[in-house]
Amino acid sequence: MKIGLVLAYKGVNYGMLLQAYATQRVLEALNYETEIIDYTRVGFKHIRLTPWLPVYFATEVIKKYKNKKYMPVLDDIHQQNVKERKKISNEFIKKKLLNRVKCRGIEELERYTKNTYNGVLVGSDQIWPPDAAFGNFTTLRFVPDNINKVSYATSLGVSKYPFYCRSSAENFWKRMNHISVREEQGKDIIKSICDVPVEVVVDPTYLLSKNKWEKLIPVKRIIKEKYILCYFLGNTIEHKKLAREFADRYGIKLVSILSTESVSAIDISFANQIIIGKGPEDFINLVRGAEYIMTDSFHGLAFSVINNKQFYVFYRTKSGSKNSRNSRIDNILKMWGLESRLVLNEASIDEFDTSLINYEKVNERVLRKRQESMDYLINALKDCK
Repeated sequence: MKIGLVLAYKGVNYGMLLQAYATQRVLEALNYETEIIDYTRVGFKHIRLTPWLPVYFATEVIKKYKNKKYMPVLDDIHQQNVKERKKISNEFIKKKLLNRVKCRGIEELERYTKNTYNGVLVGSDQIWPPDAAFGNFTTLRFVPDNINKVSYATSLGVSKYPFYCRSSAENFWKRMNHISVREEQGKDIIKSICDVPVEVVVDPTYLLSKNKWEKLIPVKRIIKEKYILCYFLGNTIEHKKLAREFADRYGIKLVSILSTESVSAIDISFANQIIIGKGPEDFINLVRGAEYIMTDSFHGLAFSVINNKQFYVFYRTKSGSKNSRNSRIDNILKMWGLESRLVLNEASIDEFDTSLINYEKVNERVLRKRQESMDYLINALKDCK
């Protein structure tokens, strides 16, 4: 049985790369042959034509203008970090993400899929945002009706779908044979648009236990001293100041992985050591070696839990923000019973929950949800013929 994989993996974000890696490893452990589809758009045939398309284009133009307007100016160290992260991430992709097959244009993609796959799985990460509804790739519109179409832990990345995307979203969700998402909020959005079964499963990184991760990516001590690890993707200065204050109070070295996604005025100065140019494998080992993790990243939280680390998690955007993706943090903290590890923007250092996380209880929940998620995946893939 051969499964085509539609995954987010092109970039330098650690979580994106590691969830793609985990997805392929899990399917291969289930004795499926896999290929990662490396699709290149050609022309406009990848776009679904609908009456709402002009509205979509108008909103995209506005969005790109706003993003360009607020694009941070990178200093030398941030530029160096991006350059080195791109190089090492590309090496990770070549070494760890196997059997990548290139397809140019929707017609070649349709032809290849029809003659090659028993099923196609669209994977985790935020690849079903509203604008994805107009495309033909991550929606699996290119897959023939008779081939099994599965989503595993796919994230919508928003708290609601705008009106102009809803009919296109309904169109592609109704063609899917099995739908699972990463957050309860994603399930609620889909169910509000069309009446199809939707399961909530864990991100693929949780499908591999701590021991399995250690076999795939061997343990290596990167920093000898005790340290607190900061993995902030956002640019909120208050979070970094709280981390500094916490480290000073407990007399522990503060280490920060420099973000490739944002810039703040204190990025280079708030920590004792700044980490640049490291890849996903070093990221995991930096988490493993830390006394505490402070993060605003979904996968920073995930690998803290997998490795049974003490951690604090922050919202990347302010509560109530139009572009907020905070629901995915709320959802996973609730799933593991770790809501007290959330630090709100207005919090002071005295409000931190300093009790140790009871990982005996957390691990029981993770194990149970891992098995439920694996059961979903195994049953969904049974329809591949």
